Amino acid sequence: MNAVSRLGLHVLAWAASIPVLNVGLTALERHHVLLVSGPIAAIAAAALLLWVALIYWRCVPHRARGVERSAYLLVFAVSVLSAGVAALFVAFWATVALFGL
Repeated sequence: MNAVSRLGLHVLAWAASIPVLNVGLTALERHHVLLVSGPIAAIAAAALLLWVALIYWRCVPHRARGVERSAYLLVFAVSVLSAGVAALFVAFWATVALFGL
């Protein structure tokens, strides 16, 4: 498996975890098991950001020149933000479909 497909699979797994995490936390809150408040949401967001940083560190090639490294970071950030926005859209509609408004 080459680096590009490995990077794509990692970003896809990260994006797929957002709706799963959202539906799981919403289910716990609806069943009064866990109150999803600021600290819980912050921990979930920090875990997702840490996962993205780990994906970047492990899968994006390291280059000696600063210009290439900046270009890789920019392309990675744009692709991850696009995948994250799409995942948030899916998470919202999955939550609405399962639990209503």
